[in-house]
Amino acid sequence: MKEILMYQRSESNLLIPLVSTKIHAGFESPAADYEEEPIVLDAYLSKNPEAMFFARVAGDCMIGSGIFPNDLLAVDKSLNPTSGDVVVGIINNEFILRSYFCHEGKEYLMPDSNYYKPIERNSETEFQIWGVVPHTVLDQRRRKSERISRFEKRLRA
Repeated sequence: MKEILMYQRSESNLLIPLVSTKIHAGFESPAADYEEEPIVLDAYLSKNPEAMFFARVAGDCMIGSGIFPNDLLAVDKSLNPTSGDVVVGIINNEFILRSYFCHEGKEYLMPDSNYYKPIERNSETEFQIWGVVPHTVLDQRRRKSERISRFEKRLRA
């Protein structure tokens, strides 16, 4: 069972325009200006872009963390995992996506779904942390029907 699909690193540094003002998720600022400056996406995602990889999610074990099948993950191999980080791990030569968790002196790879079991690091289930996931790219249009359903419930209430 594959839980993530890994992508090869490209040589190009794509410059994407960045709106210099912050987008308000609450009340809009009437004084906002909209100048643009370019952003190098891999440099924004990591202080060490050479250690950055992208992977696509193929499973549903991290839904509780807001990571869904087909979401795109930015994976940084230069970061040291700390408890609670979402990580890409390797078990039995296969990549898996979990959250790294330390509890009472033990290490775990924790799913964020009740349908999967935690994996404890011990002599039988040795795992390796391959990289830390500092960012995800979500496909908001894929979840449009869920959002419409919530809006309809709010308007009926």
